Amino acid sequence: MKWTTNELNQVIENLEYIDTIIVPLCPVSLKKENISLAEQREDLIILTSEIERTYKGRVVIAPEFTYLPEESNKKDRLKGWYEEFKDSGIKHVFYLTCDFDWRQLESDMEESLIWLPTLNINSLDESSQRVIVDKQLSHINALFSKKWG
Repeated sequence: MKWTTNELNQVIENLEYIDTIIVPLCPVSLKKENISLAEQREDLIILTSEIERTYKGRVVIAPEFTYLPEESNKKDRLKGWYEEFKDSGIKHVFYLTCDFDWRQLESDMEESLIWLPTLNINSLDESSQRVIVDKQLSHINALFSKKWG
């Protein structure tokens, strides 16, 4: 489900069935050497849209957690999000990112980090996009199934 007024009202009313939230982790920068960060975000938007469509009624897609690449307190800020979601009754929190820096912090995180390589999906033709997205979704589905039991 999407982070919209109508869908969040449904989430709150049906929280017993909706046990998972996915938080896209998106670094932001206006430095020319960081233009690939926009590609990462585009990939995450495409993937989270497909995840939402596949798992509508069980999964909520949170707004993007944005941070500066060199930000020192991003992990602490993210922990605040985690605590908010857990306190609200969400059982599973997944973080979806293309930023390799999170992999170095993964062992300190209680949550489930899903790291995906940046593939610049948006620049591909529609059939190539579908193949890539389906492969990524297959990987993500396996991770969900493992956590959901």
